Amino acid sequence: MKLIQNPIRLNASLHKMLPNTMRYLYNRKPVKFFELYTLGSVHVYYVEGFDQVDVVLTHDKRTIKDAEIDFVLEKLLPDTPKADLKIDHAAKSEIEHEVHRKLKVHDVVIIEKA
Repeated sequence: MKLIQNPIRLNASLHKMLPNTMRYLYNRKPVKFFELYTLGSVHVYYVEGFDQVDVVLTHDKRTIKDAEIDFVLEKLLPDTPKADLKIDHAAKSEIEHEVHRKLKVHDVVIIEKA
């Protein structure tokens, strides 16, 4: 597996890329920093807010595997013990319930750093 960083245009916004997910995670709070990666066909968003750090994994056609989650954690959060992370496999259904609409992706996994 290879985690590849994708370039981001200057005017790119996470609120435009992942509108419902960002509304669920940050509401109207600003995001300090974000990076976009790909892991094969999995899209990986590393998001740093002012008081939290999240990694959001999305896939358009299938469920995200545990091996992919572990690989991303090893690369993006290497010094963080797994006990300090909250991994939400049911994020898609929670977001859909919160915003009252279906997401365009098949699976969403949110990893929050405590």
